[in-house]
Amino acid sequence: MLIAGVVLALLMGAGLGAVLTGAMQLGSGHGVALFVIGVNAVPWVGIVAFALLAAAERRRVAGKGSGRTERAPARIESSAAVGEGPNLPLRLDLTVAPETGPAFRVEAHAAVNIMDLDRFRAGGTVLVEYDPERRWDVRVRHQTGGDRAGRLALVKIDSVPPAARVTRPAAERRRTVRLGLLCGAVGFAASLPLWWALRSPWH
Repeated sequence: MLIAGVVLALLMGAGLGAVLTGAMQLGSGHGVALFVIGVNAVPWVGIVAFALLAAAERRRVAGKGSGRTERAPARIESSAAVGEGPNLPLRLDLTVAPETGPAFRVEAHAAVNIMDLDRFRAGGTVLVEYDPERRWDVRVRHQTGGDRAGRLALVKIDSVPPAARVTRPAAERRRTVRLGLLCGAVGFAASLPLWWALRSPWH
């Protein structure tokens, strides 16, 4: 995952080099082609590259956790679809109520079958799992048994204010951005001599 993210970030940088070279040669058909291909490819390649780098960083940091997991009921404060498909991706704002320790707010994501969507509306209750040392990394557990799901729905959880929200440390996000930008810069610098060398036969 890390290697794929690095490769794509390098390609993103190379695409930026193609955009620059193409912009300086818009009078030729090849220059226009370079510019158009680069402009269309760079955003998508960049999005995928940073997503893979972020996932690799989360996996790396997860290895430093306690290795323990705890389960707790959580109240759904808000629920919003962030995509489409038979398993609808949802972004959930949750109040998690552990058996020990204070309740906390956190954002989580879940892929939910459309048939089960009613169970994930605001005000509902879900079961979550998390590492107590990394409380921002919450995974929603799907309840398959009717009795267990029914008992969970009866759990009453009081909302806590947004000030009690836990989030991923900024250092993790900065590391991902720095790595992506560094790889992009390397790809950009390495691609320029190639694009400039290839331009001579086009004239």
